[in-house]
Amino acid sequence: MDHEINALERMLLDESAEPTDLPFSLLQDITNCFSDDRRIGSGGFAVVYKGMTRHGMVAVKKLSKLFDIEEKKFHKEVECLVKAKHKNIVRFLGYCAETQGKIADYEGKFVIADTRNWLLCFEYVPNGSLDKYIADPFHGIEWRERFEIIKAICEGLHYLHGKRILHLDLKPENILIDDHMVPKIADFGLSRCLSEEQTQVFTTHLCGSCGYLAPEFFSGQLTFASDIYSLGVVIMEILTGKKGYPEDENVVENWRNRLEGGMQLEQVSVCTHIGIECMEPNPKKRPAVRHIVDRLAEIASIVQTDITAASVEQQEKEDQWSIRGLQDTNQDPKYTGISSSNSGVSEKLRNLNILNRNPHTDFVRNGGSTMQQPNSLKIFLEEELKPILHTDNLIGENENGVVYRGQLIDGTDVAIKKLRNGMGQAEKEFRVEVEDIGHVRHENIVCLLGYCVEGIHRILVYEYVNNGNLEQWMHGAMRQHGVLTWKARMKIVLGIARALAYLHEAIEPKVVHRDIKASSILIDEDFNGKLSNFGLAKLLGAGKSHITTRVMGTFGYVAPEYANSGLLNEQSDVYSFGVLLLEVLTGRDPIDYDQPANITIKSYIYCSLVNFVVRV
Repeated sequence: MDHEINALERMLLDESAEPTDLPFSLLQDITNCFSDDRRIGSGGFAVVYKGMTRHGMVAVKKLSKLFDIEEKKFHKEVECLVKAKHKNIVRFLGYCAETQGKIADYEGKFVIADTRNWLLCFEYVPNGSLDKYIADPFHGIEWRERFEIIKAICEGLHYLHGKRILHLDLKPENILIDDHMVPKIADFGLSRCLSEEQTQVFTTHLCGSCGYLAPEFFSGQLTFASDIYSLGVVIMEILTGKKGYPEDENVVENWRNRLEGGMQLEQVSVCTHIGIECMEPNPKKRPAVRHIVDRLAEIASIVQTDITAASVEQQEKEDQWSIRGLQDTNQDPKYTGISSSNSGVSEKLRNLNILNRNPHTDFVRNGGSTMQQPNSLKIFLEEELKPILHTDNLIGENENGVVYRGQLIDGTDVAIKKLRNGMGQAEKEFRVEVEDIGHVRHENIVCLLGYCVEGIHRILVYEYVNNGNLEQWMHGAMRQHGVLTWKARMKIVLGIARALAYLHEAIEPKVVHRDIKASSILIDEDFNGKLSNFGLAKLLGAGKSHITTRVMGTFGYVAPEYANSGLLNEQSDVYSFGVLLLEVLTGRDPIDYDQPANITIKSYIYCSLVNFVVRV
């Protein structure tokens, strides 16, 4: 059984793993014998249970024995599922089609009867189905999220049609939402796989969901356009919050009062036209999904361009400033609007609407000596990583470890940090990164992919961020590629502000980084800032502070109250972020050893106020 569980868990950790046959005993074990408390959904043909493993949860779909399930039909569903691999399609992990002998009473005699178990296993998508989120334009999720959901559903359907798969039961209840509000098309029980030569299929059984069926369903002649009709119904439901589309419904007008600007209304208009075109009674007049995807991508890019242009125009106005209003925030907080109280930068970030909306993650720390592994991390063998751990691949080092760049067997670019030994501070940093931070996922935080523990060796495997770090761009080797533009600088610091807002406010316990500095900020090819280097991070409960007798961090960035008294809370990160912001603004090091008395960047700016100008 352990071997079987390990096989399933390896699939959870390795997204490239192929679906496989799974023993009934395993699926029975992880669902607690299909107990009612693990039941998470049911339909006309199946019941879905939550399966629990050490490395994550799965969804186990047990097909009902009340219906005659043909082996051929089951194989067709599995065939469709195996072919469907896309970020907007629920991931298929495996299947079970085992026969069991059961004792039964037959005409007064006990006989052994064969019973066939038909089961399917999928990734567990935690946020339920789309129908739970649909509401009218005046309530529910914002337009941007609705647009991204519509766009992603269309991309998922485009992929299916490219693989010659008809879904045939597209509806909000069959679209699952993950914890990042990304939709995933599910439930392929009615799906059909077509050959390259086929353009349609015929059926004598009317199956599907009332209200979403294309008119041609009733003649039994189905094509890719049948899915397009259902897509149109789903789009209109997302737009209006209503099943069906009343002809007198003015969708754009209903959205006008809630939206920020005209370009978003243009998105509403385009989506409305697409929805109506998809619901055209004549299937030959419905648009192909590839054209829908192109139109949505075009309007998305136009809106983004409009936003960027507006931002540039506003920035050009704001660039015409002196910093006469800039003051030492320790002397007079009113000039910045950020006080030293616990309502500090996180409240301001929330007002700027940059707080990431990822739902918070509950994570219980391990008080013992055995390390806990977050579900999303892969455990590597040192043998797998050895080809990368070579001096030719060395890209950085510090007192605790060396960093190598390389590529995993599956082609993933990674940065691998090998700690110098498995003891002392290196061991503490390793545990913090894996146990406390391993579950953290945010677009502006470098992602830990996995780790290796063998003997005294401790190795961390991260996503590779390919454009150096902020310190290199401001003061080091990357300057040979040019000076960071004002737009790039603002993009980087805004990303780090989002990351801090997430760490301080969106998860519990909150995370205090403790080492915010330019070299801890990696930059990708699009000049997005990604916060890294969590070895000193500390978890704190809501409203809590931490007193330490050992202050750790980087000189010039460390908050005075932390350096002087050991008092640590999220405001310590806020101070460091302020120093970083001034560094990005002026291009100067936090501590300039070439200046008299090691003058700090804050002192430099304060002294410059005499002339009302700072040279940037």
